[in-house]
This record gives sequence, structure tokens and C-alpha cells, in this order.
Amino acid sequence: MIFKLRCICFVACTMFMSAAMPASSDAPLELRIAVVSDARADYFVRLLEESLKLIKQPYHLQFVKDIPARRMWWMLGRGDINLFYGMQSPDKDNDPQLVPVRNALTNGLIGQRVLLIRRTDAPAFDQVRSIADLKRTGLIAGFGAGWGDTKVWMAADLPLYQHNAPWNTIYAMVAAGNRHVDYLPRGVIEVREEARAHPELVVEPHLLLEYRADFGFYLSPSAARYRPVIERALKAAEASGLKARLLDEAFGADIRALNLNHRVRLRLAD
Repeated sequence: MIFKLRCICFVACTMFMSAAMPASSDAPLELRIAVVSDARADYFVRLLEESLKLIKQPYHLQFVKDIPARRMWWMLGRGDINLFYGMQSPDKDNDPQLVPVRNALTNGLIGQRVLLIRRTDAPAFDQVRSIADLKRTGLIAGFGAGWGDTKVWMAADLPLYQHNAPWNTIYAMVAAGNRHVDYLPRGVIEVREEARAHPELVVEPHLLLEYRADFGFYLSPSAARYRPVIERALKAAEASGLKARLLDEAFGADIRALNLNHRVRLRLAD
């Protein structure tokens, strides 16, 4: 499922799809998008491309890959790239160096969280029936430094650890059991893929933590004129059922395997 990145520029096919859906512009959108080599990247790129094709909007797409996320945001503000995807937040939405594209790209799925844990800790989570129970376990959630999710855990007064080093080192820290972090709350669209990549950890089978969160596209100020076109394309993808189909193709099997309807649901403040 991992997106196979190509740092090349290519012209999108503008196939005839519907005479009732005119193109927004004869000029192609010139998009330089930053992507991370994880299991979500191919979904976000495919959603963007298929949505633009749906409204018959020509585009050129160039990839910049696997630069640290903080640098990608800096590059976006400078205009070195002009499109990136990331967790939506008021801070980003109000940043004058970023132009938010108003669409929730996973329909809220990233705000449905399942835990990656050490197998030996499973009995502790089996006893959890409330946020208060989770707090009483004393177990510590792990996040990247500055992630918006940390505010949700802080508001619930749940113990957490913020990881400043490269994010992928935190899995080994959880597995070690002596590094001040005990579990990783991961979105239902990513947790099983990560568990396959890190067999030293397991997916906790009992809990589903929910709060309002999603990914969004962000443009550089130099590409602000593209926002109405991309928003219209994403809206068309929702109305046509294209977005739901792409979500299911990318993540449906893994989500169904999580048995969400049989989990204890814990609602966290947004």
C-alpha cells in the first residue's frame, strides 16, 4: 500500500468524464507536493488526482519526498513547494504563510484512535471502561513534539510523552518498556499498517478513543488561487461517492479488521 514516489513531473490525463462538469480552467494547476513515504501518502495523492480529473481540471504534479515534516511546512510557507497535507489545526488555519483547503480528507477517520501497545500491557487496557480508568493505569501515551493530539490528551489530564527525535524511533521506545512511553494512539487508517511494520507491538483489541480531527491540504500563499478549484474538486468527489470509494479501497479492509463496533468507545474533548 505504501506509495511509490517518483520525483518527476507529469501531465495528468484529462479524460472526458461528464459534459455536465466543465473544467475550471484551461491552464493546468502547477502543483509541487511534499509527500512522506507512509501508508497514507498514496491515498492523499490519489484523492487529489482523481478529484481533479472528475471536474476535468488539467494539472501538472511534481513530488518532493521524505523531507522532515517541520522542514516541509517551512518550505510550504516559502513557496519552495506549494501543496502539503497534514493535521488540520487552528494554528495552521490562521497562519498567514499557509492557505488551508477546506475539506476533511479522511471524513474524520484519523480522529478515531486505536492503541499500539506492548503485548504484556494488554491486561491493563482490558480493565478500562472510561477516561478516568485510562488515567488510573498510569500508562503514558506517545506523540511527536508539537502534535495537535497532545492538546486533546492534556485536556483530559492523561499522561503523555512528546518525542522530539525522528518519529520512527518511538516504536522501539515503547517496545523497550523503560523509556517513559507506553502506548501510541494511532488512527484507524494507519494502526494496522504500523503494527505490520513493527511486530514488536500489537494492536490493543478493546478500546476506541474518539475526538474530532482530520487531515487537510494546505497551499502556499503563491498558490492560493488554486484553493477554489481544489475545494470544488474535493466536493465533487464527495458528492459522487468517489471519496468514499477511495477511502474504502485504501483503508477499508484494515478498518473492518479492527472490529470498531465491538470496542469500548471513549470520547475525548475536541
